[in-house]
Amino acid sequence: MDRNFKRLLDLLLLLPRTGRLSTSQLRERLVARGYEVTARTVQRDLEELAQAYPIECDARSRPYGWSWRAGSPRLSLSGMDWAEAVSFQMLATYLDGVLPPSVMESLQPYVSEARSKLEQHFHDLPLRRWPERVRIVAPGPAGIPPKVSKSVHATLTEAVLLGRQVRITYQRFGQEKGKQYAVSPLGLVQFGQCLYLPVRFDGHVDVRTVKMHRVQRAEMLDRPSGIENFDLSAWIESGAMGFGGNKLIHLVVRLFDGAAEWVQESPLSLDQTLVNEYAGVYLLKSTVMETVQLRRWLLGLGPRVEVVEPIELRDELAREVQRTADRYEINKVCQLSATDLPN
Repeated sequence: MDRNFKRLLDLLLLLPRTGRLSTSQLRERLVARGYEVTARTVQRDLEELAQAYPIECDARSRPYGWSWRAGSPRLSLSGMDWAEAVSFQMLATYLDGVLPPSVMESLQPYVSEARSKLEQHFHDLPLRRWPERVRIVAPGPAGIPPKVSKSVHATLTEAVLLGRQVRITYQRFGQEKGKQYAVSPLGLVQFGQCLYLPVRFDGHVDVRTVKMHRVQRAEMLDRPSGIENFDLSAWIESGAMGFGGNKLIHLVVRLFDGAAEWVQESPLSLDQTLVNEYAGVYLLKSTVMETVQLRRWLLGLGPRVEVVEPIELRDELAREVQRTADRYEINKVCQLSATDLPN
């Protein structure tokens, strides 16, 4: 087998069906997949592949762009078995919007082949219906996902893939107009219905979080982002996606009315202990990061939880609960007063 066979196959899979990619863009994507090639090598490969496959170069404007010819058949995996077919179908269902568009596009031939196989050849297998019988449901109200510009999504995910800086126009909540920033995207995180990017703003060393749907425009820059030196897992574990956590606390709470079941089956930490104090009441002890998300979770439990320690957190949440009760009481008085008004 030609030692360049896998690279040539990947190059074919990278070519878009719509739009076009320049030789330098294709080279970047091959380098991101581990191939050390020059732009000249990629150009030579494309010219040779064009003699055997229906791919073409659009030379109407610079930079010239390569793509599959309109109406050309897709590459397929004729030997795909039922397990692979189901896997590719589920991959397309649950990773759409998370993987970069270029990666999803390169997977499209496999996805199409998987659907064809399941429909035509494996229709009598119970596993064929597996994707119809499995769902991922997030806790809490099912919000509508915010809209993200297709071009913004493509640029930002490609920047994460290639380790490049971007110039974005970002509209913060409550602002009428967006402002322009140069940032280094360091990862992509789906949290609930939103896509977040940990970034470093140009000239700063701290890592902040931006929401993809608030990016109005994005342009990739020819500057490295430094993503290779960033540990996304460690950043998440530090409590960053809990919105600002940087302090570990020893949490002690008393749980009522069945609230202990959730933390028993999905512990808050590895050192968690849960003791049954008396009928229906449990004492939970756990070392956790003090974050906004933790406060929201505790407040969301309402009367089913009592924070025992730390005392500062107990007092803070007690004040929040009192404010909530006061608000309900004020609104109740206003409603009663309104009923006394003459018609």
